[in-house]
Amino acid sequence: MRTKARRYVAATNEEAHKPYSKSIFIALELAQQAYEAHSLAYEPGLSAMDRHLPDRFTWIYDETGDAKECVKVRDDQTGRVVVWPWWAG
Repeated sequence: MRTKARRYVAATNEEAHKPYSKSIFIALELAQQAYEAHSLAYEPGLSAMDRHLPDRFTWIYDETGDAKECVKVRDDQTGRVVVWPWWAG
């Protein structure tokens, strides 16, 4: 499960930090989920992307916690880290 989590974190960061590629809709979905996980306001759609950038967040693998809560997302503007609720292992 932890190996899968490390791969998941790497792939998620790659998708979110290159939002201007063919996977833009994946990046937008990740951004929406990250804003929700941090209880931040989010306006969906391409027209709002400049205000809600996917690369504001970094996904982290935390090897110290429970395997079901080892994927976390950090808001790079505030430094706040929360458990990624969509990680099911």
